[in-house]
Order: sequence, then C-alpha cells, then structure tokens
Amino acid sequence: MSAHPSRAAGDAPVLSVRDLRIEFPLGVVVDGSSFDIARGQTMGLVGESGSGKSMTSLAIMGLLPKEATTTGSVRFHGDELLHRSDASMRRTRGDQIAMIFQDPLSSLNPYYTVGFQIAEAYRAHKGGTKAAAMRKAAEAMDRVRIPDAAGRVGHYPHQFSGGMRQRVMIAMALVCEPDLIIADEPTTALDVTVQAQILDLLADVQEMTQAAMLFITHDLAVVSQISDHVTVMRFGRTVEQGTAEQIFSNPDNDYTKALLAATPRLDDVVDLPEPILTKGGK
Repeated sequence: MSAHPSRAAGDAPVLSVRDLRIEFPLGVVVDGSSFDIARGQTMGLVGESGSGKSMTSLAIMGLLPKEATTTGSVRFHGDELLHRSDASMRRTRGDQIAMIFQDPLSSLNPYYTVGFQIAEAYRAHKGGTKAAAMRKAAEAMDRVRIPDAAGRVGHYPHQFSGGMRQRVMIAMALVCEPDLIIADEPTTALDVTVQAQILDLLADVQEMTQAAMLFITHDLAVVSQISDHVTVMRFGRTVEQGTAEQIFSNPDNDYTKALLAATPRLDDVVDLPEPILTKGGK
C-alpha cells in the first residue's frame, strides 16, 4: 500500500477538533476530544463500542440528535461547524465533507439504480443535467474499479456483491471531490480478502485526491494498514494519541497495550495439535 505524504510544517489542518464534548440527558458520551487532520493524511479513530468514536463523526457532520448538547470546536478549513444551521450543513455534507458508512445495503435505496443515486448526490451540490451527472457517476464508479462501470450504472444495489456495494458507496462519497472523507467502520461487514481490497482502494484514492480522512474502527489491525496518526478512545475520552508508528511500536497507555495484545498478528506462533496418523502413516 502506498505511503501517505507527511504533513509539511506550517500546513493548516483540513479538520481541527478541539475539546469536543457531547452530552445527552443520560450522560456524557464524548469528553474533551481533540485532534487535527492535514491534507492527504489519515487519522485512525479507534475504540470499542460505546467509546464515542461514531458520535464524534456525527458531530463533525452535524447529524447528532436534537437532544445532544455540544461544546468545544470543530473547524473545517478554519470555519466552525458546530451549531451551524441545518441548511448550511446540508450544503457542506456530501460536497466538501463526505461519509462512507458501515453497511452499504442499508445506506443505498433498493428502488433506484446505483448510477441514479450517485448522479443525484452530484446534482444536489453541483447542478447540471441528468445526463452529465450520470456520466460523472460512471466516472466515479470507474475510479473505484467497478468493472464495466458505464454498463453497471443501470444496476440496482441487490445486483452487486457486498464488496462492490461498498465500492459504490465510496464512488458516491468521491463524486463531488470532497476535502474530507469520514469512513465509519467501512470494512467491518466484509470478509478479510475484500476488506484488504477496500483498504488498498481507499489508500490509492486518497493518494490521488489528497483528501484528509477520518477512519473510524474498533480494529487496530485495520488502522495499522491505513492510518498516519491514531487516536485511541475509551468511555468517551482520548486515552492515547500519536503517530501510527509510535502507537504500534511503543504504546504508553495500558488500554492501548491491551488492544494491541488482543490483535492477531501474522507472525504469531500458533500451537497446532500433532497430526493423528492412521495405520501405515496415512
């Protein structure tokens, strides 16, 4: 997988989160989260279920439920996103900031072709004719390596495999050429082989577009393949932060160490039982 370019000194971050706190009537779900993501860089946001990582992404996208109270700052290219109007956030979502969800089958509408859905996402922000938008949809599908993209724009979600549906979701996220991509557990529902293909695709697409990426997952093995920097969350708090190399080679926090210890490694030694030999050694 291609290495991402390092952030140059003095580069302004695409996304800057400072002291983000998210509270519901029953309690605080994110408490003081802070991180930056530069152009062409990936931040891996890691934690088990309930750690607050998905709530962080929803706050960035302006999709938190109305009962949620937020404080702190979320700046995109220097502009504050928290407490923006719904109309303002709708103009930003899907255009400058795009999200790739975990389950493409529930995210895609089964009654419309994938080409129509990608084209409508494009027209919602960029305008243009239906024919021009459909050409953009085919180009986006071709970019994410869907074979015969021009022919498959007329296919429905159920006509694609799970891995190909996720490629459709990535095409939809990319069609407006966003500066920030939020990928929320995009490989969890896929088998290991397809998962590796999607990770390679995301890395290659990012290298081409130089978009910043927030990659959310519970799987440290996945984070190690795609992230430049890592933020580890537990119970809504950040417990450790650093470059991917620092986190994986010399973790400081006991929780991070426990997560790493529970992550399967290719070089792990597995004790296999002795083979049972039948008469004659067969």
